[in-house]
Amino acid sequence: MAGLAFLPWEKWIARLVHSLLVATRRRLYLFNRQRELKQSKNWPETEGTILSINWDSSNPREEIMYSYSTKEGLQAGAYWRWFDLDNVREVRGGDHITLRYNPQQHDKSVFLRIC
Repeated sequence: MAGLAFLPWEKWIARLVHSLLVATRRRLYLFNRQRELKQSKNWPETEGTILSINWDSSNPREEIMYSYSTKEGLQAGAYWRWFDLDNVREVRGGDHITLRYNPQQHDKSVFLRIC
């Protein structure tokens, strides 16, 4: 069986659909992020440490895995950082972050910023 080859117009449609999916995914993420920030407004803030960064090849974003300590012990969380012109700082493992955590569920946190 021969390999599939896309025609130029098929490639163009695939790029358009992918761009629309990425834009929709990003808008949904931003909507949920604003909701989480409002929800966590009165939660205590603490510092955490970036453990690792995983790149998402299907979207212009990276996943930041981090850890932080509470009176319950060591906790972990994740944050999707979308690439844009306002967000050009390179992030590395070991960098410090600021986050809020739920005082009733210490393992639930909201990433705020890189220190």
